[in-house]
Amino acid sequence: MKRYLKIGLLVLLAGGLGGAVFQMRQTLTAQTALSAQLRHRPNLSAVRFVRKPLPAMLHNKLTLIVLFDPDCEHCQYQAQQMRLRQADFAGAGLYWLTTQPLARAQAFARAYGLDSLNMMHVGTLTREEAYRAFGAAGVPHIFIYGANGQLQREYKGEVKVDALTKYLH
Repeated sequence: MKRYLKIGLLVLLAGGLGGAVFQMRQTLTAQTALSAQLRHRPNLSAVRFVRKPLPAMLHNKLTLIVLFDPDCEHCQYQAQQMRLRQADFAGAGLYWLTTQPLARAQAFARAYGLDSLNMMHVGTLTREEAYRAFGAAGVPHIFIYGANGQLQREYKGEVKVDALTKYLH
């Protein structure tokens, strides 16, 4: 009886380890795929913008994508600081994206003066669309893409505007 118990425990242990290894490989494969996907500027066609940007604004220029939540204090501060330094971003396209309803995004844009700036565009995505495009990202989360559409830098959390503007020149 003890022998069968030992064999059963070994089989159970081997199965558990095999399952854990399989799960880790799947997770690593998904992370690698997302990392490769994020290296290229995502397609923003699914975004519902507060004010529709011209198609030419979406390509061939430096692009900053800011994932935000209207209630996030760090996001609010980031918006204030970027608004104050708006001249530094004149040659870039800034896209503020949230998973909140369009009305909340619109209120955020109005409150921080983002809706009056030509280079800043505020829009919404569903949670599924955001996850497919950016993975599990907290807010604020900033992606900087060069004019060639390649990822230059990614910031997780609030970041000083000076750190962002060094990529604009």
